Amino acid sequence: MTASTIRFESQTVIQRPAREVFDRLADLTAYEGWMHHDGLFRRCASVSELPVREGTTYLDLTWMGRFEGRVDELVPPSRLAFSETLSWFGVALTRARPAYVLEPDGDATVVHHTAVGELYGVMKPFRPVARWLADRERTRTLASLKRSLEGR
Repeated sequence: MTASTIRFESQTVIQRPAREVFDRLADLTAYEGWMHHDGLFRRCASVSELPVREGTTYLDLTWMGRFEGRVDELVPPSRLAFSETLSWFGVALTRARPAYVLEPDGDATVVHHTAVGELYGVMKPFRPVARWLADRERTRTLASLKRSLEGR
């Protein structure tokens, strides 16, 4: 990892079958209904035709700007990975690669979540702030996912 790389790793247990957790994560157009709205996230919109599959493109709209995303891996019901790039005026500022590995545990699912981000150009000096934002946003995403599936 370089000095401009940020890495996040966490896991949570969700009291729902892996297929339900996977389906929630793979339904990009439904994120607005379950994701928190008091952080970076504003809305997710599919650009490619549905259903979601490897190669599907989407827009992740945040208060920082528009991340252009792609589904890199889709292996139901166990693996899902994305790549997203934030650009301003045609210049890439950051690239994020969030991923989920879902492990059945009886009627529950252990969700292993990682995210790796790279900062480019003028964003490099903002690494401490970007790390804080990434940790906060990824933690909130897991909490929102859990809450939406467990009904809390």
